[in-house]
Order: sequence, then C-alpha cells, then structure tokens
Amino acid sequence: MTTDTLALARQAISAALTRALPEHREIDWSQSLTSEAGLDSVQIMNLVMEIEDELDLSVPVDVLAEVNTLNDLAVRLSKLT
Repeated sequence: MTTDTLALARQAISAALTRALPEHREIDWSQSLTSEAGLDSVQIMNLVMEIEDELDLSVPVDVLAEVNTLNDLAVRLSKLT
C-alpha cells in the first residue's frame, strides 16, 4: 500500500459519502460505518458499488466483513488497487 493508493481510496470514499449523505460533514476516518457514520447495510453496499465503479475494481464480499471503520475501508480498497 502506498500513500497514493490510500489517498485515492479516501477520495473515492469521500465522494461517495457526499452523494449518499447530503448532510455529510467532515469525515472522521475512525468512525464506525454503521453506528457513527449512520449507514445501514443497503447504504454501505451502494457506497461500495459507487467506489468500485469509480476505482474500476471489485471488492470481494469477505473483505467487507473485515471492515468496521471508514479507515478500514480505505486501507482495504488501497490494497485492491
């Protein structure tokens, strides 16, 4: 994982969150996807699909099972790019 791939993953997440949550505020990368970020399972899957399209990659479902925070998601995505 390089700084560039992590930054790219974070940009994609930020853009997708802004579209998914209009009341979106500054991102705290340590936020839990479900409790603190306020995303339900459908919103998380939609978010991941948008990110997959933007980064032109496929996120295996087992990877999502390991993701708890926004930073976890960014790190996992950066390893896939």
